[in-house]
Amino acid sequence: MSSKPVVTAAVVQAGSILFDTARTLDKLADLASDASARGADIAVFPEAFIGGYPKGLDFGATVGSRTPAGRDDFLRSN
Repeated sequence: MSSKPVVTAAVVQAGSILFDTARTLDKLADLASDASARGADIAVFPEAFIGGYPKGLDFGATVGSRTPAGRDDFLRSN
């Protein structure tokens, strides 16, 4: 019977820096480095971490409509 390699994973629960992709990438590098220093072979980040999806913002959308302010927020997040 062959043995399987052991992989240590880190699960990162962190949010991106709202509307700032460059700082989010710096934060990702710091968190990945920390996970590696703690022995992780792989680090798993939240979906859309790098995209900077702004949790809590609804972009002014309510079932089929979006406000001008919500459109502006959405444009800033991309």
